[in-house]
Amino acid sequence: MALRHWFEVADTEDRMRDLGIKAGLKNKKASSDKRLHPFALTALPPQLVHLKSDAPVTTLHLLQTVYDDGELRADPWRWWFAWISIEMISRLGPDSSGRHVKDFIRKDESLKHVRQTAARWLASSEVRVEQVNRDFRAILKQALDEAGPPPDQESLIQHLGQPLVVFIEAMATEAGRISAGITEQIAERVERM
Repeated sequence: MALRHWFEVADTEDRMRDLGIKAGLKNKKASSDKRLHPFALTALPPQLVHLKSDAPVTTLHLLQTVYDDGELRADPWRWWFAWISIEMISRLGPDSSGRHVKDFIRKDESLKHVRQTAARWLASSEVRVEQVNRDFRAILKQALDEAGPPPDQESLIQHLGQPLVVFIEAMATEAGRISAGITEQIAERVERM
């Protein structure tokens, strides 16, 4: 898929070293701006992704889901989800349900660290915090309804799982929505040809 060639992808850690947020590998004693560490750890995904300056306008149309889906504005995480989606679509074909990307976010061994720190994805957007809270309340209500008589706190926690699981599921759902949106845009483009 030619679309992936219009992206520039850089590892977040490398970019942090380039910008002086983290000390370099060779010169560990070099000064770094530790005040920006919390920002980098909460707002940034493992890779920083953006479109190349000479990307065609049609590429922007294919990525309109990333720019604005009516609720969440584009942020570095959404660009990263788009990059992952495009890679999956190019390897596995159309992803109209977003299932390929969801499974990747949930299970792939290379994302173990990202899943362990899923709260940083959540913390990088106030709108996302509200959205995940709504989802969590719905899961909690469903668990209480299914439990019948008022359960004790221990059994409720076991029934729900850990909150981290909710964050990972929210990440997977967001990535899946973006993947489905890109697939839909590609399908519309192919139909017009």
